[in-house]
Amino acid sequence: MYVFIENFIELIHNQNIIIFLILSFIIGSIPFGLVIVKISGYGDIRKIGSGNIGATNVLRTGNKLIAALTLILDISKSFIIIYLAQINFKPIITEELLITLFLSVGLLSILGHMFSPFLLFKGGKGIATAAGILLFLSWPCALLTLLVWLVFATIFKTSSLGALTASISAPLFFWSLKEVVNTGLLPNSLRISNIEIYIVLIIVILIWIKHIPNIKRIIKGIESKI
Repeated sequence: MYVFIENFIELIHNQNIIIFLILSFIIGSIPFGLVIVKISGYGDIRKIGSGNIGATNVLRTGNKLIAALTLILDISKSFIIIYLAQINFKPIITEELLITLFLSVGLLSILGHMFSPFLLFKGGKGIATAAGILLFLSWPCALLTLLVWLVFATIFKTSSLGALTASISAPLFFWSLKEVVNTGLLPNSLRISNIEIYIVLIIVILIWIKHIPNIKRIIKGIESKI
């Protein structure tokens, strides 16, 4: 993590990167679920179901289309902002600094989603936005994490339990892929750095913190079903 902090300090000497980092937080802060549900005529999503602004709660409106749209937009806002970082800064900074930038941008986008200034620093649980980050960093790990979510959410009919289980599995998949690539069994293009694993762990911690109310309801057996 010391290397990440050191690289981050070097990055913010560039004014354009500072602007981009701020933009990442702002884009991450956009509450797509809230906006889409209101535009669709269902009112305030915070007064429906669990009160969350994510796709699972949007699905409780009964409209699968706007739930899918919410999911796609929440995934895209982290994925696209990291992709734009790659396009704009890859030609001018080293690969190590570029990875740090990707992780910084991703972390800020998920923090924006979780603590949106548009919602008085409240927000979503960060699952879809985290998925966008994982998808950009390592699509195999992202797909395996999604599979874990699908299995647990399907068996227990509880999205939050699926999300919590999947989030724990993500850093394990990243670490495992790193070790396999190091043995030479998989191409170097799939390599994972230690810094990426550390940031994924931080994201997992943030997700679990945001899910504390869900964890309490799961323990009591009163968590909402899908």
